[in-house]
Amino acid sequence: MAALNLDPPLERAGFAAKLDGSPARVLRVHGPKDDLILLVVLDLAGDLTLVDNARQALTASLSELPNNYWASVLKAQDGLQVLVDPTGDRTKTASAIAEYPATGKAGMLETLDAATSLGDALMSRSNVRVAVLYVTDSNIYNYREDFTNPVINATDSRDLSRRFPDQLVREKILKLSDTVAASETPLFFVHLNYASDPINEAYQRGLLQLAEQSGGAGAFCRSRGEIGEAVAKIVGTAASHWSLAVELRNPRARTASVEISNGGREVPHRAHFAVRR
Repeated sequence: MAALNLDPPLERAGFAAKLDGSPARVLRVHGPKDDLILLVVLDLAGDLTLVDNARQALTASLSELPNNYWASVLKAQDGLQVLVDPTGDRTKTASAIAEYPATGKAGMLETLDAATSLGDALMSRSNVRVAVLYVTDSNIYNYREDFTNPVINATDSRDLSRRFPDQLVREKILKLSDTVAASETPLFFVHLNYASDPINEAYQRGLLQLAEQSGGAGAFCRSRGEIGEAVAKIVGTAASHWSLAVELRNPRARTASVEISNGGREVPHRAHFAVRR
């Protein structure tokens, strides 16, 4: 559940939950003052002026985090690779961000499964809040996999790929939606370079859908001047999210619909999970 600027503010003891319409016991609550591991995934390969702005904004935002917030820096090109393990040393994270080579192919779609799986593993082992944050300038035309060329059946004039050139993008997003549904790690992103052509718009809508489905959030920048504010906002939102553990009474359940309230009022939250076995 993302951070909320509510009046009155959320109270740790005020949370109540329902699973599939029935009251469920809240087992654990972690809030903005509790420990956090933030997995920062760099997926940058475009305009260096945008990249440099993002480096500066990200370094500045991480430097302002409390001491009990640890950050790890990873890169998305050629598979998910860790550049710096989770650490409270802001000098190490700043160096990794500065030295990261912003070249190659886009990697967000290809590494999202690995990034959220890593987040889940850290969460289960360390009992702390974990969030994944992508800083990306990904363009759908810059992936190794070609998402822009659906196979068209020449003998079938009703072939939907003729009318929906974004078919492959939507299919990929749908598969990743299943991944997100089974993960407990919220996904956040800042996209540095919004593109307005139809296939990229479908791609960008998909990224936002995945983030919101996970309980996270995203931001798109339409100019260089928007990057600093967007990075600061999303880092702050990721860092201050709430994390709740709720008792699952039905051991056979494969999915769960969740309702969360605090002090008797409903609060925005992630609404659906796929139950892992």
